[in-house]
Amino acid sequence: MPPRGSKTTGELIIVHQQSRESRTRARAHLAHNGIRKRIEKQREKDNDSLSPPGSKAVVAPPISAPVALSGFSMVEYLISTNIFPDLSSTWGVSPAVCPGPANLSHTLSRASDVLECIFRASLAFHWLDLNLWATPEKKRNMKVAALTYRGQALALAQKELLRCYTSGSTNCDTIQQPVHPANREICFGIVLRMLQLDYRFARCDVQAHFVACRQLLRASPYNNLTADQRSVEALATTIRNPHLHHLMITFECINCTPNSVIWDDADLDFLTRHLCQLVSRLRACDVASTKDQTLCETIPLTPARVSPSTILWRCLTKRPTSIPSNIYRDVCESSAQIAALLLICSLFLDYEDGSEGTNTSIPYQCVEELENALYALGEENAVSSALNTAWLLAGGLGLPLTKRRARLWSVSGMLYALKRSTSLDLTVTTLDDAVNAQYVKQVCLEFLGSPWRRS
Repeated sequence: MPPRGSKTTGELIIVHQQSRESRTRARAHLAHNGIRKRIEKQREKDNDSLSPPGSKAVVAPPISAPVALSGFSMVEYLISTNIFPDLSSTWGVSPAVCPGPANLSHTLSRASDVLECIFRASLAFHWLDLNLWATPEKKRNMKVAALTYRGQALALAQKELLRCYTSGSTNCDTIQQPVHPANREICFGIVLRMLQLDYRFARCDVQAHFVACRQLLRASPYNNLTADQRSVEALATTIRNPHLHHLMITFECINCTPNSVIWDDADLDFLTRHLCQLVSRLRACDVASTKDQTLCETIPLTPARVSPSTILWRCLTKRPTSIPSNIYRDVCESSAQIAALLLICSLFLDYEDGSEGTNTSIPYQCVEELENALYALGEENAVSSALNTAWLLAGGLGLPLTKRRARLWSVSGMLYALKRSTSLDLTVTTLDDAVNAQYVKQVCLEFLGSPWRRS
């Protein structure tokens, strides 16, 4: 195996499937010589057309347009010249991540005229916000295009919702369930994308969109959770499209509002208990590990659950700050970081206590896959935002197939419990416990930074 800095191509790589070290080295080699080269080429292309210092403007396309573009033609030109990395980075995700949020949004838009209009409206609004040097005429034309696309999306959405529903009403307060589950998923995709459009660009009250999303996901507006975790597993099967599910979970984890597209206040008791139970389990493991280390030094130590030398650890421990590429200030890095911590911690807990099986190597494989994916982005890009890790996890990277979506939905519920707290420090309280966001992060990091002692 050549060193990581090798520029040689075409080497014969022998991978020993039974050797974890061999698999790790092979993945790292492929990541370096494959994905990294693609990223470097993209950077070279960007460096040739950098915008003026201090400008928020979109990097000018490397190919000049044959004719003057404005409004609708500019939107089509932006799509043809691959605007997706720039638009994805505004969500706090590195432009080197592929597929990014904009890529998945564009993929979804091809299946529906409504989603196509929403995507084009997003591009038009984005161009308006970033092109500070544009002439007043070009801005006016683009604003007309943006509002036209949004208006078309609303009109088409109304027709699509009427087609899918047994009831002719599209009022969010009286919404009925579609006839077929596939229609419900189509409707949910439309409402979620309208929510994301208005949340970012229309800058208006999107409470009704959140309500509509929740009602579409639940069998009825009054179908609340029981104390049984199986109800979460059943709820998590509602959305089958992986791209739509990825966007939904990510938005759930990173949006700055106390609202949710899944949960409402009727679920708070269940979700708060679930959060406190997980934190209690994490604390109990730390206490048990400390006692074992004091009383029985002969028990063999395993490596830390997440090594402090990894890029993943740096992402999980970094201090959340404002993300420069997120010019809209509408995503929350702290929320995304806690989501990633809770996901990884829940994975280790479930396999170490045997509730998900006896193969305790699975959580370490999850960490390994995440580390390789982050390494492929480049260390600087990966650590720039904890949303990179949250985005990868929301797409299921590294997570075992067993109850994968239920795990993602459960963690989103725990975040909702923290966000709905009325305390300034995001404290939630039950009869037996009280936790806040900073305490949850501290407990998770102590758990992941300590070794698991084999019994």
